[in-house]
Amino acid sequence: MEDFIYKVNDKEYPVLITIKKIKNTHFRFRDGAFVISCNRWTSKRQIIAGLDKYADYLLKHAENRNLPMGEGFIYIFGVKVTLNENKVIRFTDSSEIKYKDEASLKKELKKILLKYITNKVGYYSKVMNLPLYKVTVRDMNTRFGSNSRYTKSLHFALKLVHFAPEIIDSVIIHELAHIPVANHSKDFYNVVYKYCPNYDTYRKKLIRGIYA
Repeated sequence: MEDFIYKVNDKEYPVLITIKKIKNTHFRFRDGAFVISCNRWTSKRQIIAGLDKYADYLLKHAENRNLPMGEGFIYIFGVKVTLNENKVIRFTDSSEIKYKDEASLKKELKKILLKYITNKVGYYSKVMNLPLYKVTVRDMNTRFGSNSRYTKSLHFALKLVHFAPEIIDSVIIHELAHIPVANHSKDFYNVVYKYCPNYDTYRKKLIRGIYA
């Protein structure tokens, strides 16, 4: 099934479809798009019917969510940091980020997230007795991470930089668990819960945009 456009109150929103081995269809609104998870037997008509029912609620809920960045602030690793005219962000460990504009800030955030995730992937790969995969950070709107077993690489969303370290770690463990188990079966989640017992709590925070 292809992605499509859905209109609410004369405003158009992209509808992004992800096919999974699940029974029920899940509706979410994230990063300006309706994100739908469904099985391969779900029809476009059924999805539209669901959007007709849930779209207003999802949009209202999205308006009430915390923003990762706003006028004079940004969340970095779960901490709300002040943005000032000097364009310097200082952390409690005396490190700092200097930037010129939004583009350069984004570049710096990508650097610190890549460093953090690379170190954690190395750590958890040893703990979980898994081969070491290559790590990249990308702009991804519809997911927080992905695992390419073919290229032996893990890809993580830049937006993870706003979340607390333990929440980021839950995504890392999730993607590493796909090395031994490709699907989202019971065996897969047994691996996830073994190394991240509070995974469900962290997952809810990801979906709801709770950064700390």
